[in-house]
Amino acid sequence: MIQVLVPPADIDLIVLNLFLCILAKGRKKESFLMRFMFRKFIPNLILASLILLLGSCSTGEFEFQARSFKSRLQEGDYHLGWSLNYFDSWRNARQPRYLRLAESHSINAINSFARLESDTSPRISEFYVVRERRTRGCRLLAELQFEASNHGHNLSGMTPQGCIY
Repeated sequence: MIQVLVPPADIDLIVLNLFLCILAKGRKKESFLMRFMFRKFIPNLILASLILLLGSCSTGEFEFQARSFKSRLQEGDYHLGWSLNYFDSWRNARQPRYLRLAESHSINAINSFARLESDTSPRISEFYVVRERRTRGCRLLAELQFEASNHGHNLSGMTPQGCIY
């Protein structure tokens, strides 16, 4: 038999290695948990932290692009079209609700055109297009109110600013 003499400092290392080897056999579950944490939990934690960081850096004030001239003109045309539609329905069915709907859409159209007209410079031709459509809306509203009074119906009688008749 061969006897090996080991200094006392090396015995501590041998015991430590032996202890680590024993631990390594029961470590499979632990390493699975560690892999799961590093593959799933840590990246999600980093992502959530990044989102919170970016969210805290934003000002919270959003600037929306101003609506175009064309879309604002179409909004007024939309209301004017519905007003004409309800006025035609009034002429066919003589139901007062059609007059009230026609009046409200006419007022919305006139107000829409008036806002657009005030935002448009008289130096460009579109200004006069908007003014003509607002005037047309005012004439339609006057006709609606005249028809209502001739048939004994009361409308709001509200005349938007800029309509003179």
